[in-house]
Amino acid sequence: MAALDNIIEILVAPGCTSRKQTEETVKKLLAHTVITAGIKTIVVEDTKQADAIRFLGSPSVRINSIDVEPEARKQKKYGVG
Repeated sequence: MAALDNIIEILVAPGCTSRKQTEETVKKLLAHTVITAGIKTIVVEDTKQADAIRFLGSPSVRINSIDVEPEARKQKKYGVG
């Protein structure tokens, strides 16, 4: 597998109090795998952006554009929150 074949996105609302902990957790988990991935934090600034990227809430974590939480994949109510 080539380096950075996978992309992990951490989506957060501005001022998300869980942002740092989520970023640290993702980095720790990634360090314990054989997977190579780039980690990208995206701050979702407004409802228009939330709708465009299907943002369900802060924080959200996606691997290769798929939410890590199976129940979240079924949701259709997007927004900053």
